[in-house]
Amino acid sequence: MEIKYGKKRHRKHNLLYTVITAILLCIVFLTTVSYFYYAAEDEAYENLRMQTKQIKDNMQLQLLSDRENLATMANFAAKLYSDGESFDLMFNSFEPIGLIENIGILMPDNTFVTKVGTLNLNGQISFEEEATKGEYISGRVKDLTKDNYEIIRSAVPIKVNGNTVGILYGVIKLDVIGKKYGSMAKELDAQLFVYDKETGNLVIDTIDDKLGNISFLENRKYRDGYSYEEMINSEKGYTSFQSVLKNEDLYVHFSTLEGIDWKIILARYESQVFAKVHIISNLLLVSITILLIMALYIVILMRNENQRSFATACASKIGKLLLEINQQQNNVSESLKEIATFAKSRSAVFFDADGENYNFAMPDSLEEILSGDDRKYFISEILRYAAELHKVNNATVNLMCITPNNHLVKTNHIFYDFLKEHKITEVSFAIVIDKNNHIGILGVVNSKNSRTVRLLLEDVAVCFSIAIYNKKYLNKTEIAATTDSLTGVSNRVTYKKDLLMFDEEKPQEFSCIYIDVNELHLINNKYGHAAGDEMILYIANTLKEVFYGHKIYRIGGDEFLVFAEKSSQDDIKKGIAMLTRQLEPRDYHVAVGMSYRTHNMNTEEMEREAEVRMYEAKAQYYQDKEAKKVASENENGYVHTKTGILEIDTMISVMKEKYNGIYRVDLDTNKAHRILMPVYLGYNENEEHFSALLTQYHR
Repeated sequence: MEIKYGKKRHRKHNLLYTVITAILLCIVFLTTVSYFYYAAEDEAYENLRMQTKQIKDNMQLQLLSDRENLATMANFAAKLYSDGESFDLMFNSFEPIGLIENIGILMPDNTFVTKVGTLNLNGQISFEEEATKGEYISGRVKDLTKDNYEIIRSAVPIKVNGNTVGILYGVIKLDVIGKKYGSMAKELDAQLFVYDKETGNLVIDTIDDKLGNISFLENRKYRDGYSYEEMINSEKGYTSFQSVLKNEDLYVHFSTLEGIDWKIILARYESQVFAKVHIISNLLLVSITILLIMALYIVILMRNENQRSFATACASKIGKLLLEINQQQNNVSESLKEIATFAKSRSAVFFDADGENYNFAMPDSLEEILSGDDRKYFISEILRYAAELHKVNNATVNLMCITPNNHLVKTNHIFYDFLKEHKITEVSFAIVIDKNNHIGILGVVNSKNSRTVRLLLEDVAVCFSIAIYNKKYLNKTEIAATTDSLTGVSNRVTYKKDLLMFDEEKPQEFSCIYIDVNELHLINNKYGHAAGDEMILYIANTLKEVFYGHKIYRIGGDEFLVFAEKSSQDDIKKGIAMLTRQLEPRDYHVAVGMSYRTHNMNTEEMEREAEVRMYEAKAQYYQDKEAKKVASENENGYVHTKTGILEIDTMISVMKEKYNGIYRVDLDTNKAHRILMPVYLGYNENEEHFSALLTQYHR
């Protein structure tokens, strides 16, 4: 025994050393590869900058060189002007040079001299304004010799004795400059944009033949840390935004041309910019994958040796979760998650014969989870197998495994086809049956660790079943303790608890609505308590509908209370009016009082205020009803004494529901005395009935 133990310990130590070595090698490798990755990334950005600089420098050199050539021609034109000669000699000797395809001279009288003749440009261009600009290269401007044609204009003043006597223009065609630098961008697999900073007008656009404005990039989706405004306002830098042509980001470097009011933008797709980086990334990914496979293999070796201890630890953790199942509602799901993770399964489930049904699915298996009728059928079959197994093996816990094999084809081909259809290769479960023959099922679907997971299921199945049973019992008890059994709204216990909550939270736009049902006692006495219950239930359901989302309580036999949050007084008043309207077709009536939170008013104060207003509404209801009855009695020759005191008149109106006749009121004592009672009503003339009625009124 000692030798075997020593070998086992030695094997575990070797395994541990192997794991540590693998981890260290992995760290070294990842550090090295990461260094090269970030170095390649920096190199990619630098290459993009250099490519942009290459095109910018070429364009800048060409434009400035062309302007120097124009300056030389301007000096020649100045000499011709001083000698009184025409500019024909210069025009005839001119050959296209660089980007300049043609030339022309703007004279002080706004005439434009070209090789083919002279044009009058009054109203089109101002010599004075042009003279103040000095040397410049324009953006996209209108050609002075052609309508609806745009060019780039390179301008150099012609000066004689310090005075500007003309302005020499070099004409650069947009297609010429676009073709030249567009081809350079194409060689770099890049897109090129060049625009005039003053106007934003594009002079080069390798995407669209129709030149527009740089603002077309404003609505692109820029990556975090970048923006269109930064690109426009900064002299140079980087940016990145999503392409509308490809589902890929464009990486951009932009820079301003020196001596020319232009900005160049070079854009390349991420896959092009980071081609080298992606190679290293793929190498990194492959290497990490290999290392992970190696590490996983080692972990599997260790897991096989320690599987039972892991199962014990998992069972212990699940046990702790189940002990707190009533305090933490998600502990059932967390427990099933622990089981599914341990089992390496598609899902873990618990269900019982009472209809309790819990399920946890691994994230990568959500699409395969059973639902609806499929789930009902699955549960019914498992419960049937569990009952059959219990008949054979009368134990508290039984273990079972169902697979779609040949035996299942012969015995239950429908269930076999079902498992095949839903890609269920195995169902392992523990069956718990208590002394009352109540069946509980705890199981996993498609476990990759079947043998040891059954040990775990056996360990925790009883705890699971007991915990679910206790949870059901406590939930029923809690519902019964906090909910009115007739109406389903909260009861007085919940109301008292919520009072403290509302006082602590002090919600804004907070209202208290006090509702009392009129004539409930009359309904009970006339039609029976079933009719009264029907009335209360209908009013409660109407309250739920009208004040949906708010707290509703039944605080007495015929009294309801509503606490409404985040609703204005006008909204609450509309709700009260709607309540009254919806009760009218049933000839149900309620007295309603409302209060609205102001300043430091606490919830109990709001309730008292609402109650007072409710009693005022109730008194008014009975007064109105009595007035209608008196009018009817007067027509029939009856006499009614009215005191003008609200409380007494209300009491009399209530009493008249049972006692028809003539009343005398002693104003000194504020007491009413019945002095005549019709015999046909069947009431005796005694103090007991009168006292009973007064007691009923004051309830």
